[in-house]
Amino acid sequence: MSMSGSAMARIVGIQTIVQFVIDFSASLIVARLLSPHEIGAFSIALAAVVIAATLRSAGVNMFLIAAPKLDRPMVRTALGMAMLTSFAFALLIFLAAPAIAGFYREPVIADVLRIVTLSYLMAPYQVLSHGLLTRALRFKTILVATLAGAAAGAATSVGLAYAGWGSIAMAYGSVVNGAVALGLSVLARPPDFVWRPALSHWRSISSFTGWVLGGVLLGQVGPRLNELFVGRSLGIAPAAFLDRAEMLPRMLWTYAAPPVLSILSPLVAHELRSGIDAHATLLVRMRLFGCIFSPVLIGIATQSAPILIGLYGWQWQASIAPAPWLCIAAAITGQFVVLNASLSGLGKARELFLLGLAEQTARIAMLAMLSWTNIVFVAIGTIGVSLVYAAAAIRLGIALGLFSLREMLASLIPSVAICAVVGLAGVAIDLMRGGGIPAQPIIAALEAAGLLALVWLGAVALFQRSVLTALLKVARH
Repeated sequence: MSMSGSAMARIVGIQTIVQFVIDFSASLIVARLLSPHEIGAFSIALAAVVIAATLRSAGVNMFLIAAPKLDRPMVRTALGMAMLTSFAFALLIFLAAPAIAGFYREPVIADVLRIVTLSYLMAPYQVLSHGLLTRALRFKTILVATLAGAAAGAATSVGLAYAGWGSIAMAYGSVVNGAVALGLSVLARPPDFVWRPALSHWRSISSFTGWVLGGVLLGQVGPRLNELFVGRSLGIAPAAFLDRAEMLPRMLWTYAAPPVLSILSPLVAHELRSGIDAHATLLVRMRLFGCIFSPVLIGIATQSAPILIGLYGWQWQASIAPAPWLCIAAAITGQFVVLNASLSGLGKARELFLLGLAEQTARIAMLAMLSWTNIVFVAIGTIGVSLVYAAAAIRLGIALGLFSLREMLASLIPSVAICAVVGLAGVAIDLMRGGGIPAQPIIAALEAAGLLALVWLGAVALFQRSVLTALLKVARH
């Protein structure tokens, strides 16, 4: 990663750490104030409208980042397209809320959905400001707006949950988060920001955003399909337990991966506009990412019991059994997430859509067979889905000439070896303390984390020392 990339990673890294502290602290408090049923109702409500949440931006964000050239008429058209879709879906969800709540036999879902639609009214300007700031690589501005929104939303959720508002507390927290972040990002808006929408260039923009929408839609719908299928087949509580188990890998992708992924697409797009060959660094970035994040997920898999109980309480014991399988499935996709982000920067929207289609087709087939059994079998099935995604990603990279099969396999070997060492060490730690749930889960999880960090450092030094060099470079600059 270049010097500018290292600086951007440091800024986004600070944002990620602080946001993790805010969101994670709020989630711990809310998990103890609300019941699994109340949290499950909120999760299912969000899962039920994930399609609309994705389509409401009309692919504007990725267009603003990746477009080779951008002028004010095109920006106005992007805003107009986002307004049309966002406002239409807000009305649709508001009207359909009772029917969705009836389908899941939970009336509060209707209230959650109608509150969440408020964020759809803010979405067009939020997407526009974020996209333009990202294109301009103004990550400091994004940092301030994002953290202020996260703090305001967390305070709202915790306060209302303490007051006994149930699932509604998290819905209002989500709206406040978006409102504060939008206000600050608009105040610091880039020069190309516009207030007045238009539709004059809708044909040229839609030719790009159509594939982007399809790919993003599949990526957003896929993770929520687990909850939708399980919520209908097994009930609200099992869906909540599965969602809580998925929080372990989700925390890593939400809070640890962004220092790399959130800058990778705009960085690749910037490199292309500057005449730099972005293909040359792809394998290096994939290998580094796989050696860092996949082993962390494997370590979390071996310590999922003390982590879940220590963080969320004993009422979430049913989440322990599926958690390791979900972490392993996420670890399999580790390196290929970088390929996905790089393809976004390269403007390969159609290829991204086809990759997502292969993954989610496999997920639907798996859920159709397993969602009626139990959440452990569903979690095991996600490993097969991840293998399908990995195979499709390798085939796509080869077809695009980004790497050869030999190069890809050589890139995978270090991360697989490091994951194996970390996994064996994690299992050994669990066996030494007698298995099961430790009497002091938080202390046990922290002790295991320290030991596994040392094991990871030794494995990286043995199998891929360049990872340590790259991390030192980011820290110094």
